[in-house]
Amino acid sequence: MDDEPTIKLTKPSAGPAETSSPPGRSESPRPLRMFPGIPFKKREKSRRPPNPTRTALILFLGFLVLMGGVLTCGYVYEKNVQQPISQFIHPVGQDGSYDAIDGRSWNLLLLGSDNDGKYSFPALLTQVMMVVHVDTANKSVYLVSIPRDSWVSIPQIGGMHKIDQAFFLGATQHNSFDDGVRIARLTIEQDYGIPIDRYGWVGLSGFAKVIDTLGGVDLDVIHPVVDDNYPNDTGKGSNAKDPYAYKRLYIPAGPQHLSGTQALEYVRSRHSDLVGDIGRTQRQQQILGALRLKLNVGNVLAHLSDLIKDLSGQVYTDLSEQEMIAFANFGRTLDNGSIKRITLGPGSGNQDFGNYASVFDPSTNSNQDVIIPNCKNIQPVVSNIFQTGFFSGGCNVT
Repeated sequence: MDDEPTIKLTKPSAGPAETSSPPGRSESPRPLRMFPGIPFKKREKSRRPPNPTRTALILFLGFLVLMGGVLTCGYVYEKNVQQPISQFIHPVGQDGSYDAIDGRSWNLLLLGSDNDGKYSFPALLTQVMMVVHVDTANKSVYLVSIPRDSWVSIPQIGGMHKIDQAFFLGATQHNSFDDGVRIARLTIEQDYGIPIDRYGWVGLSGFAKVIDTLGGVDLDVIHPVVDDNYPNDTGKGSNAKDPYAYKRLYIPAGPQHLSGTQALEYVRSRHSDLVGDIGRTQRQQQILGALRLKLNVGNVLAHLSDLIKDLSGQVYTDLSEQEMIAFANFGRTLDNGSIKRITLGPGSGNQDFGNYASVFDPSTNSNQDVIIPNCKNIQPVVSNIFQTGFFSGGCNVT
């Protein structure tokens, strides 16, 4: 049996604190497999919460920005990218055959990894993990984001880990991208009771290349980004390509025009945000929104060859060509009111889905700042969104 991690209790603060067969869909909902509830420390909410309506559309289209925006435009208008599209299709656990998307609900697991030099493909952390519930019959979408610091059990690996380790630990087993996807999918299915139909993986460095090809992006930096511990692993400066080198990152507040590298720095920085990792999620959404504005038909067709080259090795999915195009077209028909968003992390009232805590992790012999999922509030939300029925037992997080 794996060593159980011990918990370092954190008192509330008076002020803000800085190859087996792939899993099939279960016929009955699975219990949450999470850690017992413990005292926790709440962080101060952001003074400027994200606009759920705006960021919802941005997040849902984040994956389709690349697959639908670039590939579909080329497919529809040029009829010459069938072969390039095939390089992005990588079935894991199913044969890649086409299913009509109409008249049913789909659960798409979206995974995003950055290019941290301490890791090498395919053994990467997933900075973004989201399940997109698409109801084509009722023309509605629900975006369910799972914070990367969520402290959960990883199936077939054993022990408690941050959920961003699920893909990494799976891929590490046999140096296999497929195993990374399989374990990440299994973690969502078994720990949260959410069945997964398809996956999409995006390398964040692919976004940087696309942004450069399109001439950069314009956005309004809400507050200055000052990070004295930003990884200097992108091949520039005296410590070029040193995965353990750091530099000082500064991006001033206000309107900014960012290159691909600067945009990547903006979304990767972890130590500069007033609301921690939740703030980084908001910055990622902001960049996706700016990128989406650049991916109009004219820009895509003018740079089609370069864009496809930019995305090579940076996007994989088990959606078929027909499914990609169908979902992209479906996404364009949605209005803001038909898209809802929720993050299964710390909040308030019945929207409080997690507690901040400090945990000693024997696998790393260090303390970890984590989010303990609040199962009591998560269960009914998952049941309502995904129509899985209520969990029976096994949930002792309060």
